Amino acid sequence: MIVSLYAPQVSMRLRYIVAHLFTDLLGVVVELTTDQSHFQAVTGIAVNYSKQPIRQVEVHLYPAPILFESGVQEQELQGGLLDGTPYCFATSSACDLPFDPLAAAFFILSRYEEYLPHEKDQHGRYPAASSWLVRTGAIDRPVLWEWAKLLRSAIKKKYPNWEPPQQHRQYQFLPTYDIDIPWAYRHRGLRGWGRTALDVLGMKLDHLQARTKAWFNHRQDAYFTFLQLEQLHRKTGIRPTIFWLVADRALFDVNPKPSLSAFQTLVRQVAQWSETGLHPSYQRGQQASGITLEQKRLERILQKPIQQSRQHFLRLSLPHTYQQLLAAGMEADYSMGYAEQPGFRAGTSEPFWWYDLTTEEITSLRIYPFVAMDVTLKQYQELGPTEAQAYLQEIQAYCKGDSSFAPLFGWDREWWLVYQSLF
Repeated sequence: MIVSLYAPQVSMRLRYIVAHLFTDLLGVVVELTTDQSHFQAVTGIAVNYSKQPIRQVEVHLYPAPILFESGVQEQELQGGLLDGTPYCFATSSACDLPFDPLAAAFFILSRYEEYLPHEKDQHGRYPAASSWLVRTGAIDRPVLWEWAKLLRSAIKKKYPNWEPPQQHRQYQFLPTYDIDIPWAYRHRGLRGWGRTALDVLGMKLDHLQARTKAWFNHRQDAYFTFLQLEQLHRKTGIRPTIFWLVADRALFDVNPKPSLSAFQTLVRQVAQWSETGLHPSYQRGQQASGITLEQKRLERILQKPIQQSRQHFLRLSLPHTYQQLLAAGMEADYSMGYAEQPGFRAGTSEPFWWYDLTTEEITSLRIYPFVAMDVTLKQYQELGPTEAQAYLQEIQAYCKGDSSFAPLFGWDREWWLVYQSLF
């Protein structure tokens, strides 16, 4: 059944968030109209997104101004709880929801707050502590799904005969890996020999023994886990996405030389059981020219186009980084998450189109957010294997609980055994 949504005006922001909340999440088609006469004559579901009631039977949402503005400015984020769900953009309690779910969802999904003045961290990143979701303790919740479910419930209450689409989203587990340094001891060039000399001078016999084993047998190298990963993914049938760092050597880019024969052979072998993406470097990854240079390197190794990426050190600065990725011809990015904080940075783990607030356009860049990273749990959160496993399984259980809102993130027990080896 088509949902008719009336608004005094239809902006690009409104089109964007209606398409995501109603169509992508709820699985319903929405007709937008500015014609009150047409809206009053609607025989199906009617959603009134204006300040005054129009029909006797309608879902009335009181609009906040943000969807009809342009540019970026400070927003009033008064909030509260509804059925245990936190929200912002509180409006009128006389309406069917006490907040504007469209405005709230747009604010979170567009990463509006990241365009506002803020102090970046040492790597030029937006700090998690500045986020509304972190400040309100809602970062562990996929609030966009929760708001969509509240909206679904409000519609069902007014239209009890409406049967929402079922099984719109199927749960998927999509693991991703960033490959900065494939070998701990082999193929490390002058840096490796320098480390060896330091081990000799320091009489670090355990390190020397590990180096010797790795030099004679690559399977003994501490970082070389690709054989185990291949076995795991072939057994489970899960095809991961692997992002390769092919940078020129720099302070934070310590990958093997992209021209190294052993490295190129490894990339080709791994590509047989995985999807491939670029890991734009710390040094060059903030400019389209640098991204393109590294993209072409990886494409020459694999002899196929590379159009997905995740930033090294998660160096994501909006809107600049995404604009540069688009200029380099990238179609998908997997950087939407925090290094220091697990959770739902964009309020969801569903993929979504990036909305550029500087141009007021729905772009062609598809964003795939992630929920947690091993380094985040181990180093930043200082969780042990048991604690980290419990946290991630709780998130997975929640997301699996409603098949209509199954995310593109999961946690697999066998994959967890690989994660435990990192501790």
